[in-house]
Amino acid sequence: MHKLQLLWISLIVVLGLISTTCFAQGQKDVAWLSPVVGEGYGVQVKEGDVATDELRMMRDAGLGYVRFVMPWYAVEQSRDRFDWSYFDRFVQKMREAGLKAVIVLGAGHPDYTGTIALKGNEIVSEGTINPAPADDAARAAFARYAAEAVRHFGATDIVWEIWNEPDQDIFWAPKANANDYAALANEACWAMRKVEPSVRIVGPATAETPGHWGALIPGFMTAILKSTVADCFDALSVHPYRDRETPPETVGAAYEKFRAFIAAQTPTGRKNLSFLSTEWGFPTTEVTEYEQAAYLLRTYLLNTLHGVPLSIWYEWRDSRDGANDPEAHFGLLDRRRRPKEAYLTLKSFLPPLVGAKLEKRLEVGNPEDYVLWLQHPVKGHSLVYWTSDPQGDTNLMIRCEEGAIRGQEIRLTTMPQRVDCGATVPDITAVHYRVVK
Repeated sequence: MHKLQLLWISLIVVLGLISTTCFAQGQKDVAWLSPVVGEGYGVQVKEGDVATDELRMMRDAGLGYVRFVMPWYAVEQSRDRFDWSYFDRFVQKMREAGLKAVIVLGAGHPDYTGTIALKGNEIVSEGTINPAPADDAARAAFARYAAEAVRHFGATDIVWEIWNEPDQDIFWAPKANANDYAALANEACWAMRKVEPSVRIVGPATAETPGHWGALIPGFMTAILKSTVADCFDALSVHPYRDRETPPETVGAAYEKFRAFIAAQTPTGRKNLSFLSTEWGFPTTEVTEYEQAAYLLRTYLLNTLHGVPLSIWYEWRDSRDGANDPEAHFGLLDRRRRPKEAYLTLKSFLPPLVGAKLEKRLEVGNPEDYVLWLQHPVKGHSLVYWTSDPQGDTNLMIRCEEGAIRGQEIRLTTMPQRVDCGATVPDITAVHYRVVK
């Protein structure tokens, strides 16, 4: 072979290595995956029905993210012709309110995947649906849409999530298929990184997480962990609903199982992926408004405690009518946009803690009692505490030289409480006795 040809081939190889290195460096920029109180807390929204003042309400309550779906069929008006104007308006309002986004890329497209009949259930009505991409041509088209979304909206304040609950037939019609999802996510994810190497990409937003009623579907997550899409994802995403299992503290055991599963199924030489909670909530058809408020705070705090850096509550506002319909009552606001107890509680509790990091959980003699010691970079030390046992008997004696509490005894309740201690490291003593009236 001619020497000039050899030199040219060598240069191509070197450039290829440089390109691969840039891809890897972009993907490894995951400082945003460090759990910080408030900064990774958010809510699910129906983007077209959220007013500007509601976005400000989210920010006023200490929230940092909104999650919404950007369906494929809604932006690719015809083959290779994209119209982003509908979502441009919402993303602009979101950014003006100081919020970031988790944007779900998903749904089929009639031009590429066709249309099939949909049998209704408690979540969706009977009708038609576009099936999920299941062939090379449809996957390539979906990857173009995903890449164009990154090109259009950028990567600095958006976490892109590939699909929503593809382990469920209703969202991956006509039948959930782990290998098809992994193939789609792999092609889309690398196409997005080609546009912007540092883009933040997660998936698969599975509906199933280990729990009393629900069980992780091993084959589905295994297919993802074995695929090269695992090298492209920044993190996995799951929906840790407890399936009527309360209290939310049961998620701790589920997360332990999931981490063990990830470690066991990740091929040798690959880094274990962390995971996010991109949808989780409790409807007021199953819990009281007081319990929903307490569970809202506790789901956020529990995720921080268990190293989950991004937590999305489902959902911002009650989405439909139906007195006994659970799907209609997950919101922090009601159908008339009036704040429920959950929103008011969040607004009074969270803002002073935004930006704090968890130092450690303090043991007080009962595994059902939670006492978290937080450190804020400006405001100093805080204690957050609650119990998952409504009949609990733990009382804390808290001493803060600079705080409002100096030797006052406080009873743990199921509603999280907060004590700010400023520069003084808090001193606590736990005592256990039942108050007899």
